[in-house]
Amino acid sequence: MVKKLKVKNNITEYNLKMFREFKRSLKHVIFDESLTLYILRPIAFIFVKLIYKTSITPNQVSLMTIITGLISGFIFSKGTATCFIIAGSLHFLCMVLDCVDGMIARLKKSGSAVGRIIDGFADYSVGVAVFIGYGIGLSNAGYQLPFSFSISHWTLLAISAVSWIFHSMIVDYYRVEFMAHGLGKIKSTWEEKKHFTEELEKIKHNKGKLFEKILIALYLGYSHIQLFQLEKKEVYDRKTYYQKNKILIHLWFWIGPTPQAFVMIISAILFRPIIFFLYIIVLANIWMIVLWIIQIKVNKKILIKE
Repeated sequence: MVKKLKVKNNITEYNLKMFREFKRSLKHVIFDESLTLYILRPIAFIFVKLIYKTSITPNQVSLMTIITGLISGFIFSKGTATCFIIAGSLHFLCMVLDCVDGMIARLKKSGSAVGRIIDGFADYSVGVAVFIGYGIGLSNAGYQLPFSFSISHWTLLAISAVSWIFHSMIVDYYRVEFMAHGLGKIKSTWEEKKHFTEELEKIKHNKGKLFEKILIALYLGYSHIQLFQLEKKEVYDRKTYYQKNKILIHLWFWIGPTPQAFVMIISAILFRPIIFFLYIIVLANIWMIVLWIIQIKVNKKILIKE
């Protein structure tokens, strides 16, 4: 009896240790969409434990993510139902690996600004590979849209890709703004743009940092699009911003990159692309427009005028 109790206590202690380590590997919960936090990260933590004590770096994991994404896109291009299931599963693996790099960086305290940009670059590389492969696969499968009017699936894919990018950018923007203005955890998009502008100025004459220059320049272009008409830094009362935006930020997450990818994966496994097209072109865009109108009105009311 004593032995069983000791074993039970050891198991409980081990589980608590794993849970604490898992929590240390996470970002602030506001950074993560619900599907990421409750599905992807627990699975990713298994990979983290497997490679944590190896010499594999977070940037190398990001490279693995890109390679897996390219393979997924290639298999999508084959166009069979079986290949769509395999490619969809690999796309899911990409999403898991995309969590692994950041979790390792946080546990090892080895994160960097450039590492975050590389992680973002991996996301877009995988997205491009998967979209192109998805489209070629539908062509090779002779896919016909279930509509009475004639429209190419390539046209719908192009609209879907633009929608995906725009949804991801606006969700990322408001997530950063919430963390900055509502929680004071990070710099706002405006401040981050200023920081990387100064960083680029420091290294622009350094011939040995071409890759970093390119990545920072791409990020600055990305943040410039996000800020579009914003001419100066916005100032809010932190408590007020948090109270007015805590529900909105969670509503934004339902058209973020993770739900979009989940719907694409489900549509691939079921071999029903129309599910993905209806979600991202119709439902997600209506959701975005309505939420954007509400968000602008809310922030306009609580903006502190200087």
